[in-house]
Amino acid sequence: MAKEKKSDDVYVDLPKGLAREQIMAAVERAAEAAGMYISHIGSYSRKKYPGSVHWHFKRDSNERGLIDATYWDVKELLWLMIRHSEPEWVHRNAPRRKCALNREFAALAG
Repeated sequence: MAKEKKSDDVYVDLPKGLAREQIMAAVERAAEAAGMYISHIGSYSRKKYPGSVHWHFKRDSNERGLIDATYWDVKELLWLMIRHSEPEWVHRNAPRRKCALNREFAALAG
């Protein structure tokens, strides 16, 4: 029997040819544009996604819930992870985060 999913992944389209530093800076600008701050930067599942960059985004330090984002340059993937157990604000905010990221990458792609 298949395991029940505990989260949904929302993939962001990345333009070709961007450097890792450009993508990281765009992710950070998009967080600010969406009214969020970065509470953590690290890596995600070092065994499964070696060399990945992983962020936690929050609206307020006293508020429960966060949005995860991971960039893995090996496959040129960037995705948001939305846990089903997160508060409603996270689920409502995820599409805005994706739009903010798309705007940042569109500007970089020129």
